[in-house]
Amino acid sequence: MTCHWSRVMILVLCIMPAGCTSTLKAVTGTYSYYEVIDGKVTYFRWNPMGMRYYTSVLEQADPETSEAIGIEHWKDATTVYEWDIPILHADPATFKRLTENYARDATQVFYGRTRLEGVDINTFKRLGDAWSRDSDDFYFGNKHLDVCDIDTFEPLSMWQALDSQCYYIESKRLGAVDRPSLQILWGAYASDRSHVYWLEHVVDGADPATFEVKEDPIQTLARDANQCFSGPRVVTCDALNPKEQAYSHC
Repeated sequence: MTCHWSRVMILVLCIMPAGCTSTLKAVTGTYSYYEVIDGKVTYFRWNPMGMRYYTSVLEQADPETSEAIGIEHWKDATTVYEWDIPILHADPATFKRLTENYARDATQVFYGRTRLEGVDINTFKRLGDAWSRDSDDFYFGNKHLDVCDIDTFEPLSMWQALDSQCYYIESKRLGAVDRPSLQILWGAYASDRSHVYWLEHVVDGADPATFEVKEDPIQTLARDANQCFSGPRVVTCDALNPKEQAYSHC
């Protein structure tokens, strides 16, 4: 077997200094906040991994009518901001956060700074993670899913969802999946009679009939009768620790 491990880390480094009050807030755990300094609204974000700040003055914000909405939203009489970026179309008078990512005003729902176009605000419900719905459709983030069967649609994890006819990864419907034979497996894997899938990727060379997944919350490891896998890729015995080698029949 050949081996390849893939890991992705996103690290945002902030580079601008801030004052003593901001330092106090950062070291006490307040990593994102607003302050009015010298008559201007200033947004601060502290990156504890990079030990650096990002600061931005909201030049158009009116400090006389301003107030914080949690730690990452701010509003004045005319504008709502997420971080230091205006949320277009949002109504400051009725805007409120629903979760870390969702917010609404009197007539609209927002995911981050993006409106959910066409959403029925009277029947809108959050379902956990990035999933939500109204009476007509389901959404992942700000994306309509146009689900195959609204009555049987069910989110399974932060990535996967299922209804009686189709299989979804985030906002994508996997059209090649054989839904009648589909089985949902551990670790974002699934299989049907012809293929094994990891998220939206077909796991090349995997045998659905003998494929199984090690239930491990730390890393993804799976095997079939001939080889082992991490995510969508084949891995070899020499890349595994002794316990993993024993599981993989090395």
